[in-house]
Formats: sequence, structure tokens, C-alpha cells
Amino acid sequence: MGYQNQLFSRLDFAETEREIRDNQKQFDFDIREYPIEVIAMKFNPSQKDPEIFIPDYQREFVWSDKQKSLFIESLLIGLPIPYLFVADIDEDEDPYTEGNVEVIDGAQRIQTIYAYLNDHLSLTGMERLKILEGSLFSDLPPVRQRRFNRSTIRMIELKDVDEDARRLMFDRLNSGGTKLTDMEKWIGTKNSRFIDFIRRLASDDLFMTMTPMPASKEKRRERTEYVLRFFAYRDRYLEFGRRNDGTTDNSVLGFLDDYINDMDESFTEATENSLETQFIEMLHFVRDYFPNGFRKSATSKAVSRIRFEAMSVGASLALSEDSSISPTDNYWAYEDPDFLAMIRSDASNSRPKIKKRIEFVKNKLLGDEVNLEDEVE
Repeated sequence: MGYQNQLFSRLDFAETEREIRDNQKQFDFDIREYPIEVIAMKFNPSQKDPEIFIPDYQREFVWSDKQKSLFIESLLIGLPIPYLFVADIDEDEDPYTEGNVEVIDGAQRIQTIYAYLNDHLSLTGMERLKILEGSLFSDLPPVRQRRFNRSTIRMIELKDVDEDARRLMFDRLNSGGTKLTDMEKWIGTKNSRFIDFIRRLASDDLFMTMTPMPASKEKRRERTEYVLRFFAYRDRYLEFGRRNDGTTDNSVLGFLDDYINDMDESFTEATENSLETQFIEMLHFVRDYFPNGFRKSATSKAVSRIRFEAMSVGASLALSEDSSISPTDNYWAYEDPDFLAMIRSDASNSRPKIKKRIEFVKNKLLGDEVNLEDEVE
């Protein structure tokens, strides 16, 4: 009891209660129930804008065919299935996917359902329904197909949660995975000349005007991370995925971690002056030649990270090749379906995809040929 009394005496009860309540508000949710057929239809990855999508921070599809088959067997015989966790995307978070839902936990289950219903999965290693070994969905009797399609799965849909909260949820639900670096702590607490520099640029009046965002994001130093992403991608987007320790990792935060560490060791006054000029010239160019700036439309209340990265880095690279460019029509940045598909919130963070969207902007501005083909990594 003595230790507990000491602990409680150190706690500010009012502040403790406020912090708990503030965090509770981040995880409001509804419970929904959808037929399997509807889930597959809403997820269909062949669509340009699927209603249910898997974000770039989630792990690759790693279930074996046997794992997939046993999951389908569980559905067929009616075993209880864990809830899917998804999050409704608000316009302030990403105007391109507003109203769609991001999968937080359940990506492999949803992908397995889609594969099975579309005859992309031949059942193997069945333990209870051995008669279905080697079969496809279309091999089932029609009446069983209809019943399977009508089977329902419950889904917890989180509301008004930002990307940081979704990542936290994913990490807690998949606690065995690799924990991501806390970029907010990096930017907020690391004592370095480079961090001080990007924090200063993040408070630039023009930059703040061109990157509207909710107050909650400002408090988490979101703009500082935007500045960091601009310099990191501009300097080494072609190296994305290759860590300093020689490993391969498509984590954005790992990529930014390495960049910060390298800049800490090499940052000088000359570097600071050069980077600041680069950043300000890019801002002025985007302001002068893009009617909506980084925003999707003139009325958008936020700028998505991927749009900002593609436009800012692409414009800066174009200026480095021809500082006199003065494009007359940049409405492609808001209307071109190919570009819009590249900057959706579920767009892949792999080196070929990042290269494709950054160089799309650069080549458009320079009047060069635009590559729309997917490269193999």
C-alpha cells in the first residue's frame, strides 16, 4: 500500500482523467454485419476505387494455400470468425477515399474470400471437408454457393480516427510484428540541427497556407513530417526500401529514420542554405502554377501526404533540370485519372510506385514522355 500511495501522490488525477478521455474519443465505433458476397464486391481490387481497401502500411499477403483453405473451411462449416477491423476515411484525412473503409485487421481474410469467390483458390489441406480437396468455389453445388455468399461476417468500423490511431490499432492487434518507429517522438524530442531546421520550415507562412490540416494533426507536428518527407524523397526516392543496415524494408518510417540519422552527421550551414532555397523555390512554383496548390480542390480542407510528396518532389526535380519552366495547364494534377490513381491513400509504398508518381509530375512539367507502365522491383 505504501508504494501505491506514493504512485498516486505523483499522479495529477485531473490530468490523468483528461488524457484517458481524450484517447477514448479516438476510438468511437459501430458494429456492422455484411454478407461475404458483399464484402468481396466492395473489396474487388480490379476496381479503381474499391470501397474496402488495404493500406500501404500493412504486411504483404503471407498466408499459405493451406491457411487460406482452412479459413474457407471454417466459413463453410460455421466456425466463429474474429471480427474484421476497418476505419471510415474522412475527407480531412484523405479526400480521394472519403467514405471508403480502410482495413486495419483482416486483410488476409478479405483477400482469401475474394480469391475463393473468383476461383483463384484451389482448396488444399482440408481437415473436415476432405471431399472439397482440390476444388474451386464454382465446383460447389449452386445452392451451397448461394448459402456461402449469404453467410455474414461482423465488422467493427472505427469512426473519426486518423492514420496514427489506425497504425496504433494495427500494431496492437498484430503485436508480434515489428514495431514501427514513433516519428512523432523523433521530430518532437530529438535534439539536432537538422530537426530544428525542418521544424522552422514547417512554420513558414506560405507553407502553412498551402497545407491546410485539422488542428489535431498540427499538434502532432504533421507539417514537420511533410517537410521531412519532401527532403528525404527528393534526395533518395530511388533508394526507398534499402535500409542503411543493408536490409530491405518498405517502411516509410524506416526510410525517414535512416535519412534523419544521415543528415544529423552531415548537416552544415551550407547544406541548410541550399535546402531552404530548394524548399522555398518549390513552394513558390506550386503556388504560381497550380490553381489549387497541393489541395485536391479549391475547397479541400486538407492535403494528403501522397499528393504532397508527388507534387512537391516532382516539381522540385523538374526545377532542378529547368529553372525557367512555366507550364500553362496543370489541371492534370486534379483531373488526370492516371495520376489520381497513383496518389490514392492505398497506393503502394514500394520503390517503383513512388518513382512512378514522382516522375509523372516531373515529366509532365518538363513536357517529357510520361511512363504509365508498372515497373518490376
